[in-house]
Amino acid sequence: MDGFIRDIRHSVRVFLGTPGFTLTALAALTLGIGANTAVFSVVNTVLLRPVPFPDPDRIVLFMTTSPGGSGSSASPAKFNFFRAKTDAFEDVAAFRSNVANVTGGTTPEQVPVGQVSADFFTLFGAPIERGRTFSAEEDLPNGGHVAVLSDGLWRRRYGRDPSIVGRDIVLDGQPYTIVGVLGANFQSTGLVTYAAAPPDLWVPFQIDRTSDMQGNYFITAGKLKEGVTLDAAKAAMRLGADEFRREYPTGFRPQDGFDVRPIRDVPASVRRSSSWPARWGSCC
Repeated sequence: MDGFIRDIRHSVRVFLGTPGFTLTALAALTLGIGANTAVFSVVNTVLLRPVPFPDPDRIVLFMTTSPGGSGSSASPAKFNFFRAKTDAFEDVAAFRSNVANVTGGTTPEQVPVGQVSADFFTLFGAPIERGRTFSAEEDLPNGGHVAVLSDGLWRRRYGRDPSIVGRDIVLDGQPYTIVGVLGANFQSTGLVTYAAAPPDLWVPFQIDRTSDMQGNYFITAGKLKEGVTLDAAKAAMRLGADEFRREYPTGFRPQDGFDVRPIRDVPASVRRSSSWPARWGSCC
C-alpha cells in the first residue's frame, strides 16, 4: 500500500512539473472515452437494442438475392406473391415512408407519413388508442382516403380531442378521414419506417392484388406462422423464387432468388437505408 501511495505522489509531481504534457494526456483520455462511448451508443442502437415488437423472432423481412448481394426492396408483383404464401407466413405487410403537407385548422406543417398495407398494424403490434386501423376494403385501389394518427400528432395538433375520429385531415390538398389514433407506446422509429423520424400518421398503401408491376420501391415483412421454422421458411422462399421466375420470366433473372431475414438481425442502419419519393399516389 505504501508503494502504491508513493507511486501516486510521484505521478502527481511529474504531472505538475509538466503541465503541457498533462493537458495533452487528459485531452487524449477525454477524446478516447468520448469516442468509445459514442461507438457503444451506435452499436447499442443499431445492433444490440431489442426490436420493440411482439414475437420479434417470428418477424422477417423478405429479401431479393443476387450475386451482387441482397436487398429488401419489393415490387407489387413480389408483394402479392409473398402474401400468397399462407402456408409459411401471415400478416405480410408492405410499407414505405413519405412526407405530406398538413393544412387546414391551424398552422400548416410538413409531417412524415407511413404508407402501409392493412396488415402492418397487426404485424408490428400497434396498440389502438381510439377508433381503428384500416379495413381490408380501404386498402384496395380506390378504397377511399383514410388516415390513422400517431399519439404525438393527436396531442400536438389536436390537443387530444376525444372526438377526433371521423374528422378530416387535409394532406397535400386532399381530405382524409381520421379513423383511428395509435397508442403512445408504439415504437416505429427507424425499425419500420425507413426514415429518421417516426410517422406522424399512416395512410393505406392500396396495392392492387392482381398487379404484376415489377418496380421495387417499398419494403415487405411478415410473420412466420406458428410451428414454421426459419430454415423451413427459407427453403419455401428458394422454391418460391423458381415459381416466381416461371410466372415472370422477363422480370426475374435466373441468378436472382428470394430469402427471409429476421428483422432483429438486420441492423437499423440497413433498415433505414432506403430513400423514397417525396409523395405517394394510389398504387398499381
